[in-house]
Amino acid sequence: MSRTNFLFGLIIILAIMLRFFYLGRIPNGFYSDEASYGYNAYSILKTGKDEYGAFFPLAFKSFGEYKAPLYIYLMVPFVWIFGLSEFSVRVVSALLGVLLIALVYLLVRRITHRSGLALATSFIISVSPLALQFNRMGHENNLSIVLIAAGIMFFIYSLRFPNYILLSLAVFALSFYNHNDVRVLTPLLLGALFLLYRRNLLTIKKQLFLGLILFIVLLIPLFGLINSEAFWNRPKYVSFFSDKGIVLEINKERGEDNKIKFFNPYIFHNKVLALPEKFLENYFSHFNFDFMFLKGDQVQIYNTIGNGLVYLFELPFILLGLYFLLKEKNAYKWIIIILLIISPIPGALTRYVPSASRTITILLPLSIVSAYGLLSSIRKLNGFRVKKVYLILISIIFSFNMVYYLHYYYFNTPLRYAKEWHYGMREVVNQVEKIQNNYSNIWFSKNTWGYIYPLFYLQYPPDKYQTQAKLSPLNEFGFGWVDGFDKYIFADFPYKMESFQNTLFIGSPTDFKKLKKPLYSVYYPNGDIAYYFADSTSF
Repeated sequence: MSRTNFLFGLIIILAIMLRFFYLGRIPNGFYSDEASYGYNAYSILKTGKDEYGAFFPLAFKSFGEYKAPLYIYLMVPFVWIFGLSEFSVRVVSALLGVLLIALVYLLVRRITHRSGLALATSFIISVSPLALQFNRMGHENNLSIVLIAAGIMFFIYSLRFPNYILLSLAVFALSFYNHNDVRVLTPLLLGALFLLYRRNLLTIKKQLFLGLILFIVLLIPLFGLINSEAFWNRPKYVSFFSDKGIVLEINKERGEDNKIKFFNPYIFHNKVLALPEKFLENYFSHFNFDFMFLKGDQVQIYNTIGNGLVYLFELPFILLGLYFLLKEKNAYKWIIIILLIISPIPGALTRYVPSASRTITILLPLSIVSAYGLLSSIRKLNGFRVKKVYLILISIIFSFNMVYYLHYYYFNTPLRYAKEWHYGMREVVNQVEKIQNNYSNIWFSKNTWGYIYPLFYLQYPPDKYQTQAKLSPLNEFGFGWVDGFDKYIFADFPYKMESFQNTLFIGSPTDFKKLKKPLYSVYYPNGDIAYYFADSTSF
């Protein structure tokens, strides 16, 4: 075995350890989207239909936001093998994280012909906070970045082996079935690749033509959704184009102009100017220092306390990498630079910025650039002893930075963000299963996060639920609510709870006003009470 293969094997082992260690318990909650992915995969496995009875859908209605299908279908065999569980949902993301490292290694080695850079990049991704944050939770962006990396890799391979262009375009086509954000990123990336390698592509016209035909054929089913709610629903609710705040700000500024009797308030205060300005503001927010290196995403489930998306240790090497990369004459640098530039665009089109989940593809160029800067800095040093001291110093600083991140990930974050991760719902439903035969109705307050948890943890028969599934009209954020199924109710508690006989109430402490003696309590890891169980005897 060569030294390169041995080191790559160690990186893969490290990646597996970091992604699979305590995977079913950390993160220590189980977010509702994860439960939805899992139950819909379970429903497909058992009935060939989603939770609403749609036969092999191209968009899963879920909470009303219509999840893209590919990630859920990929989850089906794992639910079949491991059963419906938190592990079977998260193992898909963990495996995709390991696969990404292998793909990036092959890609970087192919475009640069430098095994050292390929190893360094793979190592950085294997321990990256951004990668680990999502690889250890059920999230479709894990598949998105794998498809993007695979599509680029097969494209580069096609420059030498023309038939790979078919595989590349097939993978890029499949990416449209995975996440709304990729539907923005993939066309931009393909356009850039075609422009950069237009001369090379002219030499493989036959394979390119067949590849484009395959690309279009694979997208035909998606074309049927273009005029449907399933296609536009999520973009409609998250896009900044629907942000009422922009209109309010425009009207406010027009009012100010009217007060000073400016001759035409509409010249500078209109959507034509405001929307591009908002886009640029959103775009550059993804390069904010706090977001990138110190604090990360404001959405707690996408965040580890005290850490950004990238190790602070990497900052000087990213800057050095950009400098040396732009300075040197090589053909591949523009792939890296373009991917770095376009990765924040999907997130920039939304109201919720900066967004780690919508910008995960930035992991690829940042890791390559960081590795490039690290190796370039080593090459610039003279003398074996100087390089040795430099490497030891770097190793110590990096090890501290990594251990610091892992400490906050495994110890502090699970305590502080337990509620945001919907911690306790496993224990709640397990307890319900034990005592539910004693009651005619099981009433969950809205603070117990809804219907998906009883479906998931009770493994409620999908064919039985499909006949009862009914989603309310969507709220301002694009989500609906299920009021109940079977004996389970999901609504705000009634005023006189003590008058409801044979009813079990489950809610947070704030849901109970006159509770004297709860039947059972579920606690957060920090010791605070998460949920109470009560019935008419508890008041």
